[in-house]
Amino acid sequence: MKKVFTILIVLFVYLSNAQESFEAAAFAKANQAYTSENYDLAIAGYEQILKTGKHSAEVYFNLGNAYYKINAIGPAIYNFEKALQLDPENTDVLNNLKFANQMKIDAIEDNEVANLESNLLDIIQNLSVDEWAYFSILIVLFTILMGILYFYAQTAGKKRLFFILSILGVLMAITSITAAFYAKNSMNDQQYAIIFTEEFTTKEEPKETATSSFTLHEGTKVEVMEEFNSWALIQLTNGNKAWIPLDKIKKL
Repeated sequence: MKKVFTILIVLFVYLSNAQESFEAAAFAKANQAYTSENYDLAIAGYEQILKTGKHSAEVYFNLGNAYYKINAIGPAIYNFEKALQLDPENTDVLNNLKFANQMKIDAIEDNEVANLESNLLDIIQNLSVDEWAYFSILIVLFTILMGILYFYAQTAGKKRLFFILSILGVLMAITSITAAFYAKNSMNDQQYAIIFTEEFTTKEEPKETATSSFTLHEGTKVEVMEEFNSWALIQLTNGNKAWIPLDKIKKL
């Protein structure tokens, strides 16, 4: 039994190393195709890596660049957005996404309320949920320390100082805990997608015969609010909502 267990471990390690070697070789081959300006071959190579379950910011970024080179704006924006999900601070991805967005047809102005909420969420998401939790613990410990110092302070001035710091600590703890929950709920609740068809006129109801709403073009980012049968209710950054078939979008 011990020997069988050892063999299984060795086999697992071998297969893992073989998989990593295959992915590294496939990535290098796709990069070579990209360098040679054979973008279709590069795209096929990167897509094959993703099909193996290997998801990395580098693969999505290079795939986005390859699609951008052949003017496939929807897939380019989609893959840049996927890269940002894995590496939100990557300046190269942010810059290339900006260039790709400039090639979109749709120019949608942000709703002020929605834009304010988006900016607030961006600030909150600068820290992960775990980082907010650790920060909250530190603030709570700081507040407890200020409370202890207030209790043992000998002068009115020191008591006043430690009392003010304790109140600030409580407020900061509440804020950080709220931010952690807000970030967690936003990550769980929000579902975005990219328009993956050249042009489509959305509907007011989830059916082809419904009244037309507004027209969207490839590459536009939308938020999926709900789904019904083969349709999705989407919302734009300006607050407008409409229905679109699920096969016209690709979820991030």
